[in-house]
This record gives sequence, C-alpha cells and structure tokens, in this order.
Amino acid sequence: MTAAPDPVPGTPANDAASSSPHPASPTAPSYRERLLPSPGAWIVVVALGSIVGLVIVPLNSTLALIVAIVSIAIAIVLAVQYSPVVAVRDGTFFVGRAQIDVGQLGEPAVLEGEEWKLLIGQDFEPLAYHCVRGWVHAGIRVDVLDEEDPTSAWVVSSRRPQDLVLALRTAQQQA
Repeated sequence: MTAAPDPVPGTPANDAASSSPHPASPTAPSYRERLLPSPGAWIVVVALGSIVGLVIVPLNSTLALIVAIVSIAIAIVLAVQYSPVVAVRDGTFFVGRAQIDVGQLGEPAVLEGEEWKLLIGQDFEPLAYHCVRGWVHAGIRVDVLDEEDPTSAWVVSSRRPQDLVLALRTAQQQA
C-alpha cells in the first residue's frame, strides 16, 4: 500500500479542515457486515452457558442461576467478539484483522449454492486466504493480482455477496 502525502499547509482544503473544531472523521465504509452466528448457533451458545450453571445446582440453586446467567452473557459476548467484520472502506478490503488494497485484487465473483459448496469443499484452494463461516451459505472469491503475494485469492463468506462485490468493484474503479 502506498502512503498518503503529507498535507500541504496553506492550501484551502487543508486550512478549512484544520480550522474546524472537530477533526475529520474517517469515511464511512461502503460495505460492512459482521458474520454473526446463525440462530441455531445462538441456541448452542446459550445452552453451553446454561450447562455451566447446571453443574453448580447440587451445591446451591441460587448460585447456579447466577453462574448460568453470567456464563450465558460471557458466551454471547465472545460469540459477537469473535465474529469477523467484512468491510470495504477507503480503497481497502477488510476481513477480520486482514486487509488488502482493492487495487491488488482482480474481478470478484459471487458464489452461492453448489458453487460455494464446491469452493469450500472439493475445490478448496490451500494458498487462498479463507474467512468462511459454516452458517453462511454464500460468499465471494477474488483473485490477488500481486505477484509477490503468496496468497492466490481471497475466499470470504457473506450473507450479501452481491452487495460486497458491488462495493469492491466501486472501490476498484475509484482507486
């Protein structure tokens, strides 16, 4: 990725930005999605939290109820915190903690149904970067054009793959 040039003092755009009382906020993402678990997975999260409380029932039922509630809350927070965010912002494609400049990406492709199942199963690419969630049954695949990058492509789950592809194409045209 290239570094942005330092602002030049004295230009009207920089003087106007520096005179405002609030610092400029980063641009809003053109696409953002958190890959939260499915309803079935939420049931499992709550059940696992409840099981912790059930273990303590023989000792004290009030304590067991408190432990179960705390365990469920912790399990829910962990499920949300470990759900990756997929975003396109400022010419960069973010997937969890990974990021790549959209200029280094080829044409993104929407994959749903059998195509998606094949890509994450039989046609699995070991050199591709994968962010796949089993409860999301669609996604995209986009080639990495950088010859020095050992990653061949990015394969990313998405509940809205058409919107993600549109955001990537728009960001690539603006770059």
